[in-house]
Amino acid sequence: MPESEYVPECYACPIGTVSMAVQGAAPDATEHLIRAGRELLGAFKSMLDGVDAFLNLMEERSGAARKPAVVQSIPIKRKPPRK
Repeated sequence: MPESEYVPECYACPIGTVSMAVQGAAPDATEHLIRAGRELLGAFKSMLDGVDAFLNLMEERSGAARKPAVVQSIPIKRKPPRK
């Protein structure tokens, strides 16, 4: 799509902005940018997986540390009301 055919929304959209940026670039440069983006997303996914595993571990540890609430029955002796 030539630059003259871009609508104003393309300039606000990240995909449209990238499309316009790589339009005049060499195919090797475009391929390099795509690979770098893929690696960045892979690293981000790995980080999120690590955070998820850490949170699951912390949840398991806190669940094991919790003891069930024990209610003790204490008999109460009431005095008869005064008259």
